[in-house]
Amino acid sequence: MLNTGNTANADALVLQCSDNGNFPKHPPGIWQGANVDVIDLGLVWTEFKGQRKLVRKLKLVFETEHIGEDGKRGIVTKNFTASLHPKAKLAGFIGQWRGRPVSPGENVDLKKLLGACCTLVLSHQQSLSGRTYVSIDAVSKATKKVVPSGTYDPAAMRQRIAEWAAKDAAAAQVAAPPAHRPSPTAALPQPMPAAQPVAAAPQAVAPAPSKSATPAVAPADDFDPEVGF
Repeated sequence: MLNTGNTANADALVLQCSDNGNFPKHPPGIWQGANVDVIDLGLVWTEFKGQRKLVRKLKLVFETEHIGEDGKRGIVTKNFTASLHPKAKLAGFIGQWRGRPVSPGENVDLKKLLGACCTLVLSHQQSLSGRTYVSIDAVSKATKKVVPSGTYDPAAMRQRIAEWAAKDAAAAQVAAPPAHRPSPTAALPQPMPAAQPVAAAPQAVAPAPSKSATPAVAPADDFDPEVGF
């Protein structure tokens, strides 16, 4: 029996590709936004130069001024290794965001990122599987204040992350030879005890989303581009 994973006419063997990921994506370009969540992904299996190891990862979630077809503000994310080593991408990202590098020995409280405004440079990239995704290519200080709309759901985001991790773990079980198959839970995030949906607090005090497509922006004379981290 021929099983392609796509819809097929068995008599003529005419195949039709079904792309379940064909949903509207955030437009590329330069966008003003604000951080609405910092998610601890826990220990994640990562492969580098042919070696697999567990590395602690985190995800930064941003809400932009873009208004989607559903009337909600755009959401974009970026994953990082949870490290502020001078060569770590997270250290460089935070340094560009606030306009000064992370100094050796400096501690950065990531909870202070919540609600902080920024300028994001976005592009569309293609994964190895051929799917298009939105990439955060650069960050810098904001040029105006963007207030989170309050529509972002941190619990729903964490649920999706758990589902993706379970799917990846199942795929790894099938693909790997029996002697090298990882534990069914090996690819699942291992959250730190303190990991909580920390975005809930700033979202709770944010104004309700307007029926207008105009994003909530503070007056220019009330905006300070400096961040608190």
